[in-house]
Amino acid sequence: MDISLLKQVVSTTNKIALGTAVNNEAEVKIVNFVWFEDRPNTLYFSSVKTSAALKTYDQNPDVAFITVPNDGTPGNPYLRAQHVKLHRSDKTMADLLPRYLETVPNYQKVWDAIGSSLVVFELQVTDLFVDGGIGQAKETLTFK
Repeated sequence: MDISLLKQVVSTTNKIALGTAVNNEAEVKIVNFVWFEDRPNTLYFSSVKTSAALKTYDQNPDVAFITVPNDGTPGNPYLRAQHVKLHRSDKTMADLLPRYLETVPNYQKVWDAIGSSLVVFELQVTDLFVDGGIGQAKETLTFK
């Protein structure tokens, strides 16, 4: 599978708007994420262990997201997916920290402040819409 457009768009962002719903109550949160080329259908993010969001994630692991381009990114490239499976990850923040530090500006400050209280989640995508931005390629990647 050719993931070159996916790699291009991921390089323009480190945030997603994560949409959840429980009991017909919709909620959207902006969270930082990391991604690895060898697992192209998976995004990782973290949440504070005591956050009320964890209950929502556990109650309804069927979520949607759209990426938020970094400030100044031309053309508004994005990734979008629905019916994404959200679950707690076997990975730890210590496993992911090097990637966060590489891709999320000023993440060291977040880590220093709340790193020990973070728990990792995975977003596993089946169908991912990839939009390279205005005038650029668009495609849907399907992962089995």
